Amino acid sequence: MIEESREVIRKRAALHMNDPAIEQYRDELINILSQNEDETIQFLKNCSKDELIWVSEVFEEIACNLQSTEYINTLKECDKKYPELKLTNIIKTAISYMD
Repeated sequence: MIEESREVIRKRAALHMNDPAIEQYRDELINILSQNEDETIQFLKNCSKDELIWVSEVFEEIACNLQSTEYINTLKECDKKYPELKLTNIIKTAISYMD
């Protein structure tokens, strides 16, 4: 799962910002990171700053699928680890996606 996620992120990062294939890679990443809460949390705790930037595009969808407080807590930890990414508002939006 970790390597699969990294591969999707690598492919997504290589695309031009207007490339319509972006949606395909976003959907793939959402599907991968919504399958197993524990593995997703481990991935987030160990991903690089650059990887986290790309995953932040889909925080909300993953939050909606996982419905996990632990996932949200992990996002908050990532925000503290990389404050320069300014993830706070994205995380607040992800929280709003939970039931």
